[in-house]
Amino acid sequence: MIASFVLIMALSLGIALWARRGRKRGQGQGHDDARAFFVAGGQFGALLFFFLSVGETYSIATMLGFPGGVYAGGDSFVLWFFGYILLAGPCLYFLGPWIWRAGSLYGSATIPDFFRAHFDSRALEILIAAGAIVLLVPIGTMQFLGMKLVLAALVPQAPVMALLGAAGLLTFAYVALAGLRASAFVAVLKDVLMLGSILLVGALAIAHWNGAGAGATLPAPAPSLPPAAGGGLPFAISTILLQAVGFAMIPQNWAFIFSARDPRAIQRAQVIAPLYMVMFPLLMVVAYFAQRHGIAVPRPDFVFLAVAMALLPGWVVGLVMAAVVLSGLMILSSVCLAIAPLFTRNLVPGLGNRAQQGWSKAVIAVFLALSILATQAKVPLIATLNNVFYFGIVQTLPGFVGALLVARMPARGVLAGIGAAGVFIVWVRLAGGAPGGINPGLIGLAINALVVAACTALWPREGGRAIIGRD
Repeated sequence: MIASFVLIMALSLGIALWARRGRKRGQGQGHDDARAFFVAGGQFGALLFFFLSVGETYSIATMLGFPGGVYAGGDSFVLWFFGYILLAGPCLYFLGPWIWRAGSLYGSATIPDFFRAHFDSRALEILIAAGAIVLLVPIGTMQFLGMKLVLAALVPQAPVMALLGAAGLLTFAYVALAGLRASAFVAVLKDVLMLGSILLVGALAIAHWNGAGAGATLPAPAPSLPPAAGGGLPFAISTILLQAVGFAMIPQNWAFIFSARDPRAIQRAQVIAPLYMVMFPLLMVVAYFAQRHGIAVPRPDFVFLAVAMALLPGWVVGLVMAAVVLSGLMILSSVCLAIAPLFTRNLVPGLGNRAQQGWSKAVIAVFLALSILATQAKVPLIATLNNVFYFGIVQTLPGFVGALLVARMPARGVLAGIGAAGVFIVWVRLAGGAPGGINPGLIGLAINALVVAACTALWPREGGRAIIGRD
């Protein structure tokens, strides 16, 4: 089991080295700069972009979190999850090409790059960069928490912190070797292993459905909505809408979009994306199989691995565990490549291309170390920040849509809109309620849009130009 796991990890590192060779071949064509490091110089065709952007949507949360949610939450969890995933794809299909055009117009590598260039506002750049960093930090910790569960089962006698440190070093190696290119190429291996593991374990669960169980049948847990939809149907629907539109505004998704060769590559990837949905019925089967046959599950998130260990030989279980860990490592690498330029391009201006890459590696190392340490601290702030991720990340949407359509939208309007939404969301979180049973992030988005519209009407920008309609 350990040998097959280590073999896959070594293979992934070899693929990252191979991706570095491809980057070196591009140096003579002017691609050896910071934008090439962070967004691969916009050179990915439809196939590679598909594995990078669509494939990374499905990660450790898919393989562990989804079946765990089904096991612990029942049908209501499934409805919430599917609603979000199914709506996010069409939103990115329509918004993605315009994000790509906006990035190409200004040579952007991050969301704040675009807002600074379009609105000519350093204050707006700093606000969006700082907010994105705060919201992204817990994502790294959540990936390490998932990998901690797997690695502790793989090598129970080894210190967990040492195993997480090795995972962090591997993530750093991916990023340091070839930036986003390494993530894209390793994502191909991850997706092949992930899909293969889910198909195999799901098929075996179906084949053994009526066989003898591992013990007495366990009663199914009482269905309940997850925290994201715990306020009833209005809260669930508003959360689905918020997350679907917010998905297009996630910083690493902008980096993926900027890496595409052209807008059609983005749309073609979203057309093919529903093929990944084949995983979810099989993951549901795995969760219900564990309930039916009384397979011991120490915690809901372990249900997929528990069934794999019950049905597969040890060396194949090692491959499945490698697929799960790789899915976490890929999300980590993409978050690293989103956070680093927010520091080196936006919070600390004036760095040259080489300095950006050098300082970015230092920022990534610090981020990985802090994320690992945070797995040992039971700090409510981490869970709270993770819960409000979409509340905050979506607030750049009114400014972006306005940049597309409204020539005279002022920077002060975008700043005021984000500020008003932020104040409202913090107030609601402190009050501990959801006005009208609606997700406060969606209400904050509406307040944001109204404030932006009012500021545009009262203080229109002189000489501004909308992006749509430009030659």
